[in-house]
Amino acid sequence: MNESPLVSIILPIYNVELYLAECLDSILEQSYRNFELITINDGSTDRSMDIVLKYQAVFAEKLIIVEQKNKGLSAARNTGLDKVKGEFVYFLDSDDWILPDTLEKCVRELNTKKSDLIVFNAKAFCDDMPIEMLGKLDYTRNLPVEQYTNGHQLFVDSRNSAFYIVQSCCYMYRFSPHADLRFIDGILHEDNYFTTMLFLCSGRISVLNDRFFQRRIRKNSITTSSLTIKHAIGYYKSASILSDDLSKKSIHSKEISDYLNYLIQVGFRIEREINQSHITFKRKLEIINNFKKIINYKVFTRILIPELYAKIVILLRKTSILM
Repeated sequence: MNESPLVSIILPIYNVELYLAECLDSILEQSYRNFELITINDGSTDRSMDIVLKYQAVFAEKLIIVEQKNKGLSAARNTGLDKVKGEFVYFLDSDDWILPDTLEKCVRELNTKKSDLIVFNAKAFCDDMPIEMLGKLDYTRNLPVEQYTNGHQLFVDSRNSAFYIVQSCCYMYRFSPHADLRFIDGILHEDNYFTTMLFLCSGRISVLNDRFFQRRIRKNSITTSSLTIKHAIGYYKSASILSDDLSKKSIHSKEISDYLNYLIQVGFRIEREINQSHITFKRKLEIINNFKKIINYKVFTRILIPELYAKIVILLRKTSILM
């Protein structure tokens, strides 16, 4: 067993000149030194690449620079995956940063436990937000065990914890068992597909409670910007492609079906919000038909007659209270 395996850090870059130096410094400060940093300039129009070039001498042979036209986060990460030489892969967003012992602790755990995947937590930060509000934006898994031998059980426990963390900066994984896994190009919320496939197709998995990932909350990010139809499409496509790819691998369960329906439901909820609850009957039927192999009766009712569904839920809750 290689005690110091190479870690490939994949860092997409797009117009982050205000934050990039802090991110790069956090990588330079890692106590574990056997890593390669694959930076993908996804068509930045600011000074981001000037900053990367200034760091080139400091990183020396550890830094790989790839230039491409703007294609979005998924495509940038996929470009990075095509360049991977390491045994382990870690994704980092270029406006965030990691604690100095992140790589060291993750590699040690992966090696010691012979795990294919290690998951951990995140701490949110923002200069213009009260601490009490930031605490609600931390990522905490609350998983019942520290080691899994079944990726499906990790998925189920994560979903049952009421906070399923798909953020791809909150784990490190062994590349070879998942060498063909890629993000869906051109969509938002791309982690829903990638992370779920990674979890369900992994064997031995380690869990750490450390908040290695320092997550920046800023205005106009994907998570804080106004909703558009692209947000809904991201959920729809994730559900559709995830269903197809899991079927090819003969991976099925009620919990997976529930999650696929959840993704469709969120997409529909976004679409309703964008259209101020005015969605034509024809469009509802179109959505139902698109997902007829996936959709369950609850989501079917929620899409077709959402007002009636809401009344039924209220009635059932009242009945439960009376009983």
